Amino acid sequence: MGLFNSTVLDWAIGIVFVYLLLAIICTTINEWIAGLTAVRGKTLEKAIRQLLDGQTTNDPTKSFLQQFYAHPLITGTMNPDKTGSAAHPTYLQARQFATTVMDLATPGHAGSISFSDLETGVKSIPDGEVKTALLALIQNANGKLNVAQKNIEQWFDDTMERASGWFKRWTQIVTIVVAALLTITTNADTVRIGRTLWANATVRSVIVEKAKARAQSSANASQASNLDKKTQADAEPAASKDELDKLDQLLGWSGENLKDPWAWLRRLLGWFLTTAAISMGAPFWFDLLNKIMNVRNAGTKPESSSNQDGNESSSAPQAPPPAPGPQGPVVRAPTPATVGS
Repeated sequence: MGLFNSTVLDWAIGIVFVYLLLAIICTTINEWIAGLTAVRGKTLEKAIRQLLDGQTTNDPTKSFLQQFYAHPLITGTMNPDKTGSAAHPTYLQARQFATTVMDLATPGHAGSISFSDLETGVKSIPDGEVKTALLALIQNANGKLNVAQKNIEQWFDDTMERASGWFKRWTQIVTIVVAALLTITTNADTVRIGRTLWANATVRSVIVEKAKARAQSSANASQASNLDKKTQADAEPAASKDELDKLDQLLGWSGENLKDPWAWLRRLLGWFLTTAAISMGAPFWFDLLNKIMNVRNAGTKPESSSNQDGNESSSAPQAPPPAPGPQGPVVRAPTPATVGS
């Protein structure tokens, strides 16, 4: 039958589609856990504390870190409905951070400041890590306030990159745990899924149609909102009830032989493969699904009707025109191509 539209491609599409839906569910659970534990806010708080903690000020009642969190630019980002780490913002712009730090360093200057004002203010801060860092950051600004601010922003961004690494490591651990629990709970056995898709053409065709519908709807949403592939993959919508219902014959514990030790070995292998696949994330499987769909749809294009008509007219023998009869020209019968036109 050839590669295009073959059973092998449809089988691969089915496997990838199942992985994609499970990965989307895993991502949803991860987001719920992250929100419940306020891990993003805690990570940002840890990073800011690493930058500003331990620095004293001319006000003996408040540290530099306390003054930072009391500044209106920062309090405006807090969640007023929560307390503690849960109230901490999950995101802070480098410009907000730099502006706040510069304002705290020049408390006696209302409104706009000059580079000289900033330098004088930083030097007046009691000795500490923040003072040392700020002096190092502004000494290469060549007396330009905007360059000094950019240096402070870059200081913040560098720390945020490390914080992103902390969050990613936490996410990877949670993802593996959630993926394993999801796999076992739903009995998402890759070996079993692969066998069913290969042997049951009806199930395979249903899953492929659902995969095609998701790929097409995602492509339409991407075009409508001008999103690139990566952004679209990150914003992939949640698995619908209809899509999950179609997985009934691929997931679940019904009909499983729970007494056969060899079946358990095969099942453990299938669970391991599924857990590893889900842990790769929905964007990976979204991109792979689109690529396989493109291969599946890349069959030889049929010739256009105009080319076919042209070839037929050039290759078919031409009948001589009818001779006019005594009552005038003979009218031809309509050809099939002109019927109903």
